[in-house]
Amino acid sequence: MPGSKDVIYLDKYEAVRSRDSELARDRLFSVYGADGFDKRSGSFGIRANYARLTAVGLGFCSYEAPVSLSFPEANFVRQFFSIQGRASFATSRGSSLIGAWTPIVSGNSRLRLEFGEDYRQLVLRIDTPALERTMKALAGDASDRRLELSESDPNASSMSFLRRQVFHLAEELETFADQYSPLARAELERDLIVRFLLGHEHNFSDLLRREPRSAGRSVVARIEAFIEANWSRPIDLDEIAGVANVGVRTVFREFARAGKGSPAQFAKRVRLQRAAEFLRSPVETTTVTGVAFRCGFHNVGRFAADYLRLHGELPSETLKRASSTL
Repeated sequence: MPGSKDVIYLDKYEAVRSRDSELARDRLFSVYGADGFDKRSGSFGIRANYARLTAVGLGFCSYEAPVSLSFPEANFVRQFFSIQGRASFATSRGSSLIGAWTPIVSGNSRLRLEFGEDYRQLVLRIDTPALERTMKALAGDASDRRLELSESDPNASSMSFLRRQVFHLAEELETFADQYSPLARAELERDLIVRFLLGHEHNFSDLLRREPRSAGRSVVARIEAFIEANWSRPIDLDEIAGVANVGVRTVFREFARAGKGSPAQFAKRVRLQRAAEFLRSPVETTTVTGVAFRCGFHNVGRFAADYLRLHGELPSETLKRASSTL
């Protein structure tokens, strides 16, 4: 269950684990960008981990005793997901308790955090330029309009899904991150950014809810050919829309109308075919996990299940049969 109080998240990415408050201050300043730190009198203990992809950062923190932190303005947004205990945050817009999730906390003003005793949480950070690029690609907007994210309370059902995805990301990074290919990491990050944008209100929300314009079926063929030729690269929403000279939402509509699902689903099928090719022509170091990550899959269990559906056997069976002929 997401947020189990017995789990330490992102342990491979230790930032600080100490009872020395001065060491903690130094690490919180250098790793997390804090510029203020205060602890209450008495015992002190901190355990903080931080994983950075490209535009996305994910942190875990645990405090044994009450502390206060402050942060300057920043070019990224935050969202906090409490696991245990009580805490609050304050910006120029006001203050609020940190619950199962918070609204978006923008970097446009200073941030102050108050953590209570035995508090634990995950915090998601996403660079604002990456959010804006992805949003404008989704909306097919080529203007100079800037993304303005709402800091009001988000939809509970959307946030419940996002919370599960954030905790799942933390578990995936802890288990497999050192094996991820650049393709797998990029796909993982893109999926989270898109989910984040779809789960929150902003000045592009109405545009996203409109029906996209129609285009010919040739759009699907052009994009499929492009994906097949570039299967080892991450799906870039701007790029695939440019290939067909239409907006991203039109691309998704035409794929759905053609019964092809989405560009990402088509890319998955292509990558499963490539995975089969690698497994059928193995070298001594070939493993199912290695092939999965090489082909952009970041969950070996789901890779095996998808592979079974498409090829009628598990990837381990393909590899075993091919290896017997070496």
